[in-house]
Amino acid sequence: MRRPAEDDDDGGLDSLLDTMTNVVGILVLVLIVTQMSVTEVVTRIRSETVVDAEKLEQAKKELAEKEDEKNELERILVAPQDIDADKQKEELQKLKDLLARQKKAREDAKKEQEQYALKIEQQQKAAEEAKKKIAETTGKREELTQLISTSLERKAQIEAMLDKTPIRARPADIKVSIPNPRPAPPGAKQASFLCSGNAVYPINAEAFRERAVKIAKAIVARGNMDRDPKVGIDPEKFTAIFAGEKKDQDAFFDVEYYVQSNRYPRMRFHPKEKRGAVATALLNKRSVIRRDYLSNLDVTKYYARFYVLPDSFDIYLTARGIFQDAGMLAGWDPQPQDWLYTTHVGGVELGPPLPKNPNPPPPGKPQSVID
Repeated sequence: MRRPAEDDDDGGLDSLLDTMTNVVGILVLVLIVTQMSVTEVVTRIRSETVVDAEKLEQAKKELAEKEDEKNELERILVAPQDIDADKQKEELQKLKDLLARQKKAREDAKKEQEQYALKIEQQQKAAEEAKKKIAETTGKREELTQLISTSLERKAQIEAMLDKTPIRARPADIKVSIPNPRPAPPGAKQASFLCSGNAVYPINAEAFRERAVKIAKAIVARGNMDRDPKVGIDPEKFTAIFAGEKKDQDAFFDVEYYVQSNRYPRMRFHPKEKRGAVATALLNKRSVIRRDYLSNLDVTKYYARFYVLPDSFDIYLTARGIFQDAGMLAGWDPQPQDWLYTTHVGGVELGPPLPKNPNPPPPGKPQSVID
């Protein structure tokens, strides 16, 4: 029967004692049942008149098991008056502490498990990224392998070509003269040459100039443009006609007419493609350029002036060597690739006359055109 609670501290202990009393009662009942089972087995054995050896052995085994169960129940069976309340409190506190430690251990294990799960997730992400990098690296390695293979094949081809290429003799020494810039000799005339497209174009500016002067004067006369000397020739009317004239030409150039600064008629020389003299023509004494142009130049009256574009330095050196061998003075003027030779027409000036300077500057020093 349950005892009344005296206070809060003893209430838990009383409840524990009641529970243990109930447990003891149950164990007593189990012991009685077990005792009865043992008695029943002994009685059953004694009642049998004929004893089978195998059954006897089985019965002994069952009897031993029952005796063990009885002894175990007697060992754990404790009388209520033998229960020590303080000891039970101590055992209960130990049990609580054990449960607390087990709970903390479970919480720590759960937390550690969560940390491990996070690390595993991070490692999985890192593994995926590493897998992608490995795939990219594999692709780049394949590209580099292909490039190396192609380069090695190309190298082998070049080496094979070099093996088949005969060894050339050492070229003749090139004579190099130290530049000596200076003006042309007094009275010497300039023979101009354009070096473009690695070819030489002789510029016959005087012949073009004579024809251009005739055209310009004819335009002025037909339009009666010079009737008022103070006003001069109208630049707009003259330019519209002069620039529209058909281009002049020879074997090497198409010549375009234009007006500079609304005052000066000029000519612009466009070299014809593949019409210039290449190295083989310059070196052939019976070529057209050697026979019809270079042979007609008097080395005592002319000097050569080469306008050289960046793509034509080699042909300039060839032509320069021919002129030097002939004893003609020469100089060169390097120009950008899109440069075109231009020159004045002369004989006609547009617009009102410019006022004359009463104190003209002294003539400058002659330009250094020979080097």
